[in-house]
Amino acid sequence: MKKYQKFLAAFLAVCAISSTAKAGGYQLNDYSVTGLGRAYAGAGIVGDDYSAIAFNPAGMTLAKKSGFQTGLTMVNLKADVDSIDAKAPGAHKKMDFWTPIPQFFGQYNVNDKFSVGLGIYAPFGLKTQYDADWFGKNTAILSKLDVIDTNVAMAYKINKKWSVGAGLVARYIYGHMTNDLSVGGHSDFELDGWTKTGLLGVMYEPTENTRFGFSWRLRSTQQVKGDHKVSGTSGTVIGALTGMPIPENYFNETATGWASPALPETFTLAAYHKYKNVGLSGTVRWTHWSQSFPEFSMISDSRLFGALSASPLGAAYGVANGQKTSLYNYDNTWTITAGLDWYYNENWTFRCGTGWDESPTHNNISRTIRIPDNDRFWTSVGASYMTENWQIDVAYARMFGRSGIALETSDPSAMHVKYKKLRSNLVGLQVQYKF
Repeated sequence: MKKYQKFLAAFLAVCAISSTAKAGGYQLNDYSVTGLGRAYAGAGIVGDDYSAIAFNPAGMTLAKKSGFQTGLTMVNLKADVDSIDAKAPGAHKKMDFWTPIPQFFGQYNVNDKFSVGLGIYAPFGLKTQYDADWFGKNTAILSKLDVIDTNVAMAYKINKKWSVGAGLVARYIYGHMTNDLSVGGHSDFELDGWTKTGLLGVMYEPTENTRFGFSWRLRSTQQVKGDHKVSGTSGTVIGALTGMPIPENYFNETATGWASPALPETFTLAAYHKYKNVGLSGTVRWTHWSQSFPEFSMISDSRLFGALSASPLGAAYGVANGQKTSLYNYDNTWTITAGLDWYYNENWTFRCGTGWDESPTHNNISRTIRIPDNDRFWTSVGASYMTENWQIDVAYARMFGRSGIALETSDPSAMHVKYKKLRSNLVGLQVQYKF
């Protein structure tokens, strides 16, 4: 199992991007560079790559040949971050970094009705990264969530009009959160764990050129466990603040940390219609965030958390009963996209798309520095070059996020900031081979 985890880590590298840049909350769409070019409209039922394994496994029946694909999307996040806190008046910082999101799919058509496939991709994830000396370092420096699905899927074509599919998913989750401590020192949580979940899909084709798809990704809850490292924390200082006699190096330790994150279920409806040499597609997705993410607690048996919990300082730093809890109060969200494909000739296809993604954070008091999420709008363009067995896809998307304020009232020690000029650039390259 350890070797497999290392393989996934090496293959997917940093399998996430800040929720400010991508789908609502910390949900991702980046399973397909072909789909990126049309803003992921028609998810899973267009039939021009193997990513139906992740979007809607019933769409696997559209592939006339077996094959595989691998791709990489590079995502750049930019934002201006201004302090609106009396603790750091007038402070300003820019966020600007790149993150890679790879994916791999393979499919084998057993016959003209039954297909099996394998997908490795990231359905959820986030990354926010600030400089180690930025003005909000006591609230957050690095926040990283990688969710890696290994999906074994199958699809069956019942008749000319109906297809069904299902996927059994082994889900690996890795989290890493760091920040300085205003009482002195540095905190570093690093946790991981496994769980299982699934995906169901159905596709209806009333005509040869028209189809509709519906898919349901199941909710998952998993236990993650790892290390909570506390370093550079002065026992003498904390002892003076808490009124307890504490040795100087008492808090420099590696303790056990754990959490129980829940990832939401999603329901996706997609449509596609081809007229002459033009394909029109659309997708509507509903994400059940309110069931899964009202709050998130990081629990630690470190002596530092114990001391803070037992003292009046605990309330000031949001620590109680050995845990630090952030209230997110996520609301359910909608995502709507539309796309167009122009089948120029047998070798070239050009496409474009647009989309709107609703944020599950609808107020400033629940928005946090670690997940500074807000509504966003995006446009995209892409192209495919095809030969008999090979297909090469390229795509580019530009995302525009609304400005927002992060107050995070559940943590009295959190820095209050405003995010402006939220922009993200996505560039993707994908290679597909059919046999």
